[in-house]
Amino acid sequence: MRRRVPLLALALVLAGCEPEAAHRSYAVPKSAPATSPAPSDGKPMTASPAMVAQAGAFGSPRFPATPAGWTAKEPGAMRKGSWTVGAPGAEAELAVTVFPGDVGGRMANINRWRAQLGLEPAVAEHYDAIAIARVGSAQGEVVDLRSADGARATAAVLVRQGDATWFFKLTGDAATVDAARATFLAFVAATELP
Repeated sequence: MRRRVPLLALALVLAGCEPEAAHRSYAVPKSAPATSPAPSDGKPMTASPAMVAQAGAFGSPRFPATPAGWTAKEPGAMRKGSWTVGAPGAEAELAVTVFPGDVGGRMANINRWRAQLGLEPAVAEHYDAIAIARVGSAQGEVVDLRSADGARATAAVLVRQGDATWFFKLTGDAATVDAARATFLAFVAATELP
């Protein structure tokens, strides 16, 4: 009888065991962060899915008609509008973006744009007397920058509205940016933010 108990226990254990299930594995691609068209420094900007969702929640501006000589492009993940200005080889790009909060503050954004033009960071005092621009019924600040060699330039308008900061940034060939500046500011003034 003593032998039967271990054999019986062994039989019960073996009976309770099912054949080993086959292991399955799946290759699931990582979700890549959304990218927007490359800024003028050639590096694509990336945004987290959360940032893209927040930008989408702010809605889209009502833009005026596209000015002559401008070519509308598909907006990107963070871009609410995008245009190419000027002729091939002497182009500038206008990007309209929105971000939650102040995105690091006024000087952080100005210095980011300065870095894109190969310029050293500046201090706030350099930008105390900044021009004001109308953006529909809102008001923004105008920032004009030029690379040290004078070949590239940026004309930008920053608008803080509610929980968001809007950026209208025209960057590229300096002669094109200079020639388009008045049209750019008129386009910005005729744009209604959501």
